[in-house]
Amino acid sequence: MDFSELDDLENSVQDLLSLAKIEVEEKRLQQQRDAQIQEEISKIKHRLEPLLAQVETMLQQLTGDDFAESATRRKLEEKAADLRQKLADAPTLAAQAIDRQMILNEERLLDERIAEQTNRWRQALKIDLLEMIAEQTDFFSATDAAIAIRAYAHELKAIGALEEVVDTLITQINTHSEEGPVARLRGSHDQTLNFIYNKALENRARVERTPDVQPRVRHRSSEKRPNPYGMLEGKVVIFGGHDRLETVIRNRLRDVNVTLVWCTAQSGPQIAEQSETHIANADLILVLTGYTSHKLTDKAMQAAQRVGKTVEMINTTGVVRVLEAIEYGLKTKQLARHLNHSSKSN
Repeated sequence: MDFSELDDLENSVQDLLSLAKIEVEEKRLQQQRDAQIQEEISKIKHRLEPLLAQVETMLQQLTGDDFAESATRRKLEEKAADLRQKLADAPTLAAQAIDRQMILNEERLLDERIAEQTNRWRQALKIDLLEMIAEQTDFFSATDAAIAIRAYAHELKAIGALEEVVDTLITQINTHSEEGPVARLRGSHDQTLNFIYNKALENRARVERTPDVQPRVRHRSSEKRPNPYGMLEGKVVIFGGHDRLETVIRNRLRDVNVTLVWCTAQSGPQIAEQSETHIANADLILVLTGYTSHKLTDKAMQAAQRVGKTVEMINTTGVVRVLEAIEYGLKTKQLARHLNHSSKSN
């Protein structure tokens, strides 16, 4: 087992531990959800019921022919109806309020996971860059390394590694310089890197064939900064959920090759009809039973049955579970296509 395999193993273990931490926390949040919703319902009723009682008491005093045309009475009646409706909707309003908070907590956990992955990738990038510098055996290629390093300056600054890398670059340039130690610190390490970078560009302009020194991907998991959903591709049709959940999921998948068609209760019947037309060529169809009507669920089921598609029912209102379902569902489809292609090739 070489060091690259050890790096991959360590990254996979750390990522699994991070994922397990998210799962444990999400389960804890879900278990608290019902109690928190009841508490929120009590708060809503505690504030609205006294207001409704006051309005109804005043309406009793505005009875009779003298107040038949009263604009104030009419407004009070409208306000009473509004308060009664909000009290009737208290369970839904409470669930939405609690789920908004849960989504914020889940987003924080997901951000922590990505931050951990990115930090490990940056540390591995530093090692790749240091090895790249060490591999340069002449003055011009050592100087040219500044061009590659400058492209990653932001990543190196984020982990406080720019100084070490630039110092190593200066030492390597001077080691292969026939004119003595020509490279030195000029102001900050950032300014020094820019100075060497410009010298490298001047060197490239003088020759037909340039060194183009680049770091190998030895210790990093990939050339680009890690994205847990970067390898996903396909079309996903989702029924249910709510606008806030949809926004968060779309943001998480905005830089990957996934097409999302989403129909929520707020979208209206027209969007539901349009979503049905996308089912025929969908790679994955999800129904989020935590926030969808029976009518919407039936529409999805019937549309899927007509084209011989399978619907996955998910009883959740959380971000993590939906992302997991999308990731697992699309990866399963990708694997099936790969196996099918391999069997045909053989």
